[in-house]
Amino acid sequence: MTRLLLPLLLLLAIPAAAEPLRDAVSGLAVTAPPGTVATAAPAMPPGPIRAVFDIRRPGETDTGCRVSTVDAPANVFLTQEELNQRSLSAEYQQAMAAQLSTVYDLVAMNVVAHRSIAGLGVVGDIIRQPGDTSPAVRSLLVFLDTPLQRVMLACVADQATFNDRATEFEAILDGLLMP
Repeated sequence: MTRLLLPLLLLLAIPAAAEPLRDAVSGLAVTAPPGTVATAAPAMPPGPIRAVFDIRRPGETDTGCRVSTVDAPANVFLTQEELNQRSLSAEYQQAMAAQLSTVYDLVAMNVVAHRSIAGLGVVGDIIRQPGDTSPAVRSLLVFLDTPLQRVMLACVADQATFNDRATEFEAILDGLLMP
């Protein structure tokens, strides 16, 4: 009897694969990689940001990742291939860099491939005001445009541990299921 019970107990101890967390309106879903938990978060007013998910290590409050969507009405007139070409263009990348550099000291900007979508990935340090004594943080921002919406992934970690978390952040991006 013990020989039969032990394999059963071992099977029960194996964690089940994480189920995707879905937003019915946007169609976006996220699957949290091992060691993290995905939770639905309220939309961020004011504005059109919706389908907000937090993906964090248990106990994290100020670091981790947030996925959100925003309507992109201008994108409806473009095909996915045209949006991909836009992400690859130097003009688009320069415009995004100019916009983001008001908040971040940009460290890197690269094209990110996510399934059939070419997006833009940006790493930056939040510009700190003189006298700011809060911990120095680094952010990974990924922008994925589709004809329906823009999906944004923002991952934040202490500058000292950011590079150590790169694999975790990539797994979170891989867990995004676009509509």
